[in-house]
Amino acid sequence: MHRRFVALAATLVLALSATGAAAAPPASRDALRSTSVLDKTSAIVVFKQLPLATYDGRIVGYEKTRVSSGKLNPNSAAARKYVGYLATKHSAFQKWLQTNVPSAKITSRYYTTLNAVAVKLNGSAIGKLSANSDVLAVEYNALYRPDMSESHKIINAAGAWAAAGGRADAGRGVKVGIIDSGVDYRHPFFDPTGFSYPAGFPKCDAANRTGSTCKNVSPKVIVAKVFYNKNNQTNYDALPVADVGSHGTHVAGTVAGVVGKTAIVEGVPIDDMSGVAPGAWLGNYNVFPGEVQNARSEDILNAVEAAVLDGMDVLNLSLGGGYHGNNDLLAKGLDTAVAAGVVVVASAGNEGPGGFTIGSPGRARDIITVGASSNQHFVGQPLSYTGGTARAAVGDFAPMPAGTFTIVDTAGNGCTAASIPATVSGKVAIINRGVCTFSQKVANAKAAGAIGVVVVNNVAGDPTAMGSSEGFDDDIPAVMISNTDGAALRAAHPATITVAASFSEFITENADIMAGFSSQGPTNVDYRIKPDLTSVGVNVLSSEACDTTAPCGNEGDWAFYAGTSMSSPHVAGSAAVLRGLHRGWTPAQIKSALVNTSDLVARNAFDASTTVGPMIQGAGREDLTEAASTDATFWPVSASFGRINASRTNATSMAIRVSNLTGASRTFAVAELKFTPGVDRVGLYGGGTTSAGDSRITTPTSITVPANSSATLTITVNAGQPNGTVAQGWLKLTGGGDEYQVAYWAQVAP
Repeated sequence: MHRRFVALAATLVLALSATGAAAAPPASRDALRSTSVLDKTSAIVVFKQLPLATYDGRIVGYEKTRVSSGKLNPNSAAARKYVGYLATKHSAFQKWLQTNVPSAKITSRYYTTLNAVAVKLNGSAIGKLSANSDVLAVEYNALYRPDMSESHKIINAAGAWAAAGGRADAGRGVKVGIIDSGVDYRHPFFDPTGFSYPAGFPKCDAANRTGSTCKNVSPKVIVAKVFYNKNNQTNYDALPVADVGSHGTHVAGTVAGVVGKTAIVEGVPIDDMSGVAPGAWLGNYNVFPGEVQNARSEDILNAVEAAVLDGMDVLNLSLGGGYHGNNDLLAKGLDTAVAAGVVVVASAGNEGPGGFTIGSPGRARDIITVGASSNQHFVGQPLSYTGGTARAAVGDFAPMPAGTFTIVDTAGNGCTAASIPATVSGKVAIINRGVCTFSQKVANAKAAGAIGVVVVNNVAGDPTAMGSSEGFDDDIPAVMISNTDGAALRAAHPATITVAASFSEFITENADIMAGFSSQGPTNVDYRIKPDLTSVGVNVLSSEACDTTAPCGNEGDWAFYAGTSMSSPHVAGSAAVLRGLHRGWTPAQIKSALVNTSDLVARNAFDASTTVGPMIQGAGREDLTEAASTDATFWPVSASFGRINASRTNATSMAIRVSNLTGASRTFAVAELKFTPGVDRVGLYGGGTTSAGDSRITTPTSITVPANSSATLTITVNAGQPNGTVAQGWLKLTGGGDEYQVAYWAQVAP
C-alpha cells in the first residue's frame, strides 16, 4: 500500500493542496493509436452499403469501384456515380434524424474508406441512431491525441524537443536533483536503458551503501541520499517502498520520466508517457524519508549543499512552509546555490487564494518560483440526470458504482455533522468543496448514512481528483464535478442521478485557469513579485512509488496529482532542456528565458471570464519552445518596486538590463499593459488587443540593444499619485517577431 500524505504542518512541508492534491484515473494515448477512451458527446454512424474503396458492384446499375491491384481512381465515372448514390443515402439519413433525433447533427461525411457520418449527439442517447434501417453500427468517437498528459501541449514543449534532437534526448547530459520524499528508481518511468553513469557517479551516503557499492541507484537515478537529523536512530535509506514516498517519485517523473512507457490507471492504458526532459539524469535527495512528514530547514539545506557539491545542474523543491522573516536561511541558501551556478526551481505553495501567501523557500529572490494553472483534461465517470449530464473526477475515494441513485443536495460544505441532513441516509449527498478536507466531508456524510458523495467544485475549470487524509472513517464512494456542472445539476432539481461504471477521458477547454490554491504575492516585507511564472499543476499524470504486491509500473503505480508541487517540476524539466540546449547560459539567463517569454493567458479561478494580475501568474504561463529560442534576456526578470514611500513630488525609477544574445542590433517597441483587478477581461491580453498605456508609470516607447551587448530599460512610477495606489501590469516588448513580458508592481505607501 502507498503511504498517503496527510495535511502537513510545522517547519517545512510538502506543498500539497489540503483540498485537492491526490491521485485519479485515466488520461492520454498516443495520437496514432486507437484508444478505449471515448468522447461520449459524439458518435460515428456506419451504414450497411459498402464504401467506395470496396464496392463490388452488387447494386444493379452501379459498376464496381474496387480494384484488384493498383490504386482506386476516385475520378472514374463509376466512382462518381456510386458516390452520388451514397450521398443520397446520407441525405435520407439526415432527414430521418431531423424527424426522429432532432437534436443530433451530422458534422462529417465519409464515402471512401468508410461509408459513414459523424454525429454530434447534443444530449441524445446514442442508441437512438441505431433505429434507422440503413445503419450497420454506431460507436462513440474514440479519442486520438498526441503523447503524454495534455500539459506538455500547454507548455509548448514540441519545438524545444525538436531543437534537442528529439523528445528522448531533451535534457541529455543534465543532472537534476529532486529534493523531496525520494525517487523510486525501480519505476519504469526511470528505465535506465540507454543511460550510463556520468564520471564520478553514482553517489550515495552511508545509509545507501553496502561496502563500497552504492545501492538504490541506476544509470538514470544516479544519486541516493537521505537527510534526516535523527537518521542515526532510524537508519532510513532510499529503499522503496518503506522509505520512499510517492510525492517525490511523481515530481521526478514530471521532470525527467523517459519516453515510450505506458501508464495503467483504473485499468486504462495510457501510452507514450514522458517527462519534460526525458534525457536528463536524476539525483534522489530524500528529506522526507519513511514516516517523516516535516523536514527541518537544516536537513533541506544539507540536501541543497550535497546537491551543489555533487554537481547537479538543476534543483527542484516541491515543498514549502510559512514565512520565516527576512532571515530565511533556506531562501538564502537557495539563492547561494544559484550564485554557485545551479538553477533552482521551487513551488509557490498551496496557500491561496489571497496575497502574501508565498512562503519559504518560494520567496527566495534568485530562484524560479512557480504558480499552478489548470490542465485541459480530466478523467472520471459520466453522470446523467433528467435534464442534463455531468462529468465526475475520481481520486483516492472509491468511484461511484453503476446504477441510479436518489440524491440530496446539502447546499453546504459538509464540514460539520450538523451540516449534513438526516435525509441523506441511503442516498447520495451533494456537497460543496471548500473549508475542510475532502475526508472530513465524506466522513460526515457517511456518519449521516449517505451511500456516496458528489462534491461540487468551488472554482472555475475542471473537477480534480480528490485526495483522502488519514484518520477519517470515509470509505464510501466520492467523486467531484465541476462548478458549472454542479450549477446545472442544481438548476434541474433532479431526484436521481444515473452513473456509468466505465471511465472516460474528457478533453476540455479549461486550460490556463489559475488554480484557486496557488499561493500569491507580494512577498512579505519587501513586496516583491512572486510567483515568477506559472505552469501546469492540476490533473498532472506521473509515476508513484511502486506497490510491492505487483510488478513495478502496473495499476496503482501511476496517478494524477494537483498542487504547485506539480507545476514546479514542469519548469525544472524545462530548465533542464534549456541547460542542455545552451550549455553556456547562466542560471539568470535560464530564468529570464523561461519567465520573460511566458504567455499572458491565465484566467481567474473564481471568474474564468477575467484574467489575473502579476502577483498571481507572474509573467505568465511558461512557453518552453519560445524560451528555447529566445535571443534576449532580462535582469531582473520583473520590476518589483515594493512599497514606495508616500510622496506626491518624487518619482521612483527602476532599471531593467536587457541583453541581446545575437550578433545584430535589436530594437523593441515597449507597450504598457495595465492590470486593474475585476475589470480586465481574458481577451485583453490573450486575444490580440492591448490595453491603454498605464498613466501610473512612464517607460520609453522603444529600446535599442546593440549586438551581443546590453541596454537599460527604465520604468518609472510617476509622482503625484494618491496614497495606497497600486500600479501593476506588464511591459510588453516586441520586435523582430519576438515578444517578451516584464511584470511590474508598486504600491504608494500610505
